[in-house]
Amino acid sequence: MIHLARSIEEAWRRTISETASLSGEVSELASLSAEVRLDAEMGDMALSMLGRVLAGEFDGFPAWERDGQGNFCRELDGGVVLVYDPKKALLHVQTQLTSTVSATASGTAEICGTTVGELAVTAVSRYYDDGWGGRREEDARQEAYLQAERRLASAVASLHQHQQAEAVAAAEIQAQEAAGEKAAGELERLKAEARDALREQLQSRLAQAEEQVHQVMNRAVGEAYRQTLRQLVLDNGGRIVTDEQTGSVISMELELY
Repeated sequence: MIHLARSIEEAWRRTISETASLSGEVSELASLSAEVRLDAEMGDMALSMLGRVLAGEFDGFPAWERDGQGNFCRELDGGVVLVYDPKKALLHVQTQLTSTVSATASGTAEICGTTVGELAVTAVSRYYDDGWGGRREEDARQEAYLQAERRLASAVASLHQHQQAEAVAAAEIQAQEAAGEKAAGELERLKAEARDALREQLQSRLAQAEEQVHQVMNRAVGEAYRQTLRQLVLDNGGRIVTDEQTGSVISMELELY
């Protein structure tokens, strides 16, 4: 049996490390044209008829969807969306991309203090008088001493932790806050880089969709003019003899009285 006792008054210093991880979503909305004023090209009657065309009132022209503000919406290939505001006669061509970025950073805080206390430990090891199993008194004594040293070291560590628990907890909070600040700064930097990359992708997407935008809108506007002309003829007592459409070409034969 080995007894070890120690009076300690020990100064110590410790560095606390914490890691913080943050993630955020980056979303960019781009417009091919901030606004295309259709009323600069079309009269009131044709604009009114365009709304009816987009609402799907005429055969051969599917209705566009409506949003909560009453706008007509049509999604094209590649995530490009046409939004027509009939109240303001404004057409928006939009596309949107979203990216998620994350950042991780570490923060540290250093603390120091002094631990004071009286510690005592006991360790026991056995041997046989006749030397059975090859265990001698010297072996048992050495084994008990090593056990006592380990227990004493553990007791010192526990005393450190007990006496400095508040300081350690405060340092952990400080290290976590530092890590959070670093991660937040890194996240903002990564968001800025992501926005630049998204803008390039958006512009490329809009450029690729430009021809399709023209085709869709030319067909809608052409149908609006066709229906406007039909209404004018019929409202004034005329007659529509033929009304044919081949591709983007509309051929009409009218009789006016």
